Amino acid sequence: MAYLVAKTIKGHKYYYSVEKARINGKSRVVRQIYLGTLENIEQNQLEKKQSAGIPDAEYTIHFEFAAVTALLDLADRLEIRQIIDEEVGKRQQGLPVGDSIVLAAINRAVGQVSKNAFHENWFKKTVLPNCFPLANKNSLSSQGFWNNMSLIDRDMISRIEDEISKKIIKKYNITSNLLLFDNTNFISYINTDSPALLPQRGKSKEHRSDLRIVGLSLMVSPDNNIPLFHEPYPGNTNDAKRFSEIIDKLKSRCGSIQKNNDITLVFDRGNNSSANVEKLIEDDPLAFHYVGGLKQNQCPELLSIPKSEYKPLEGDTFGGTTAFRTMKTEFGRLVTVVLTNNPELFEAQLRGVTNNILKCSNALSELAGKLEERKEGKIFRGRQYSVESVNTNVKNILSAEHMKRVFEYDVESVEGNVTLSYRFNHEGFDNLKEHILGKSILFTDRDNWSNEQIVSAYRAQYHVEECFKQMKHKSYLSFIPIRHYTDRHIIVHAFYCVLALILTSLLNLEFKRMGYNITINKMIEDLSEIDYTHIYYNQKGKMIVKNAFYPAEGVYKEYLEKYNLYKYIKK
Repeated sequence: MAYLVAKTIKGHKYYYSVEKARINGKSRVVRQIYLGTLENIEQNQLEKKQSAGIPDAEYTIHFEFAAVTALLDLADRLEIRQIIDEEVGKRQQGLPVGDSIVLAAINRAVGQVSKNAFHENWFKKTVLPNCFPLANKNSLSSQGFWNNMSLIDRDMISRIEDEISKKIIKKYNITSNLLLFDNTNFISYINTDSPALLPQRGKSKEHRSDLRIVGLSLMVSPDNNIPLFHEPYPGNTNDAKRFSEIIDKLKSRCGSIQKNNDITLVFDRGNNSSANVEKLIEDDPLAFHYVGGLKQNQCPELLSIPKSEYKPLEGDTFGGTTAFRTMKTEFGRLVTVVLTNNPELFEAQLRGVTNNILKCSNALSELAGKLEERKEGKIFRGRQYSVESVNTNVKNILSAEHMKRVFEYDVESVEGNVTLSYRFNHEGFDNLKEHILGKSILFTDRDNWSNEQIVSAYRAQYHVEECFKQMKHKSYLSFIPIRHYTDRHIIVHAFYCVLALILTSLLNLEFKRMGYNITINKMIEDLSEIDYTHIYYNQKGKMIVKNAFYPAEGVYKEYLEKYNLYKYIKK
């Protein structure tokens, strides 16, 4: 199949029609036709139109086509609308709940608009009205959505997601014996006086202490970041407590999607507690194996082990990382502990430490200079410094990680004048580089796993972090803004936001399995440019309309044809 390629030669852009094919598993150019400059192409097209007697178009109307139909088709292949309606029950009138949720998810995926603008500013500008005959301005209004959202509760969503997850595992052969868990939170603009319990003031990931936040737990497969479990929770709940609250629900989900209980759950150090580890491995059919991280202050004796005793990890993916392995009692149990030294992590952390050293040095110098000027009488206005206030200032300056290790200071008061002296601790800095930076401590009950398996499992945690990063993207799949003010509606909001991530991740996986590696954002952006167009001509005083598609090329054209997305166009 042919597609257009632009080449710049000596500052001029020329266009070619190029056709590629896979030869011995690799993409190769098998045909190339020179088309000329853009001006040449336009002139040729104009001459063809004139010779064929084709009039110029009066105007065109474009409708979103490829992105929305690709997501809808995937949802229909998973029977998501049917699953939702079977659980919630079909309405006697109005838009089915399954339709509302799938439309909300598609909208979140391609660039969300408010429910007030949903119909006019988005839905009617797509080809989706052909696919949802019961959807209209009333059913897609804020009130229409709220009516449907009020029919769904947390337990229903859990059962719906259970069925969807089982279908995904079976249809796409998704890895479910290694799963990744983490929490995050999202800011909201919900009024402080709102009685909703999910939005609370807490430690915001965006550092917005002035706003209420909503927490979200995710369990994800490492296969293309596919969410298999989610649940919103009050934003002021700390990670360890949240993990304890949800372990039984994670077990239940895994029990329904995995026939055996050989599942390893990966989580970060913020979820650690003796009670949580005990709950993970309770002797029941749904017990988890686990890989987690330890804080460095939990194993200070391990950090002093010379790097010469570390062994290299085998494989190109580890980037020169070395590891030391031992057994240790943690959280009341004897576990396998792997201490890693990662050169790439070391360099990144060292850059951060070096920047903080410069900032702290400048701040300490400025504070010491002010004290000296006050002592000399150059500054006499303002509040007098005390030993306590200077100590507080210095502690604030050195609050950045590791700074107390590399700076020493003295605060004294002599004849009523407070002075500050400080020095850089070279020995402390060398100790930091030798024993702290670049090191991570992992623990697991998988004592039969190799160091490489344990480290790979823990590093897979980035998949769930990528999900959170995607859900905080401003253009596509954004969880915010949260335009709902009751817990029930926020729960449904979280559901269709995660459903949007599920659909786009699976769509991206289908492209990858066709041999095309591309980010989710680039995929949505490219698909969104493939429109369905009505072209209006004035022919002898009468307006006639012809239909056209913005040309899909390469793998996009192949995908549209493979799943026959043109079927969603009204004939």
